[in-house]
Amino acid sequence: MTKHFGNPLNEQRLLLEGKAVVKRVDQQVLSLTGEDALSWLHSITSQNIKNLTLGESTETLVLSPNGHIEHQIKVVAFDAGLYLIVNAQIAQALVLWLNQMRFRSKVVITESDLVVWGCFADLALSDLVWVDGFDSEPKGSVRYALQVESFPYREYLLAPEVVPELAEAGLFAFEALRIAAGRPEITDVDERSLPHEFDWLAPAVHMSKGCYRGQETVAKVHNLGHPPRRLVVLNLEVGDTLANPGEEIFYQGKLVGKVLAGGLHYESGSLALGLVSRNTPYLDLEVCNMTASQRVLVPADAGKAANLPRPSAFKLSGKK
Repeated sequence: MTKHFGNPLNEQRLLLEGKAVVKRVDQQVLSLTGEDALSWLHSITSQNIKNLTLGESTETLVLSPNGHIEHQIKVVAFDAGLYLIVNAQIAQALVLWLNQMRFRSKVVITESDLVVWGCFADLALSDLVWVDGFDSEPKGSVRYALQVESFPYREYLLAPEVVPELAEAGLFAFEALRIAAGRPEITDVDERSLPHEFDWLAPAVHMSKGCYRGQETVAKVHNLGHPPRRLVVLNLEVGDTLANPGEEIFYQGKLVGKVLAGGLHYESGSLALGLVSRNTPYLDLEVCNMTASQRVLVPADAGKAANLPRPSAFKLSGKK
């Protein structure tokens, strides 16, 4: 897996300018066909998919019965069904689960040889393109972040023999750009991760669709509680020190979280995506024995959308 082809900081600039592409060798493409393809995937994942039309794309999550994130799926509609862009390392586990969930549904799941190329520009590379909606206004969902960084990222599906006539950037360059934007990926999650903690409701969870696995937890945390952890971007004071996934985050000597991903950004220096406990103060934290300024992505008061007194509570207390 090629992390960079030269100077990763220059590769970042070229990516953002639409003058370079990144081969997403960390991802695999699955094909989902059959007359029930849209309605079936709609019924078992978090997004509204059943009305997706030719050429449209979206993002959806596979959740556990307790609402924890298991898989991230980028969906592209084509004339015969859907292409699913998934993490290559856990693709086989996802295929196994999908096949277990077919029952009588008329769907066929196969592996595709299409290659994923990422870019930060609208290029005429293919009609099969997944457009990242992370920074877009949520449709049928909710966003917790008060401000979202621009992230005009898209992924083109090309035949193996087709190579874009642009400079190639490595995954190291892409990683720093998505960290700077606070854009989560499936590699950031652990066995306890909830969509709310990453502001992942906005692009990938439809809040009023029908029942799916994990929906009860999604609704409870959003309406009645708060996500126990929250996503932050950390800027380390030493600009050339790379934070690694799993490194601990402290506040005044107290362990408050962990690093999910680290990268070197061409403007901001050393950045890390971190997950910290909800009540961690909005102040400087410590990573790798260095001070790290904190940019809040998911606020501490996220959730509790239905935090209104219920009539029964007033009756029991005797208050009017």
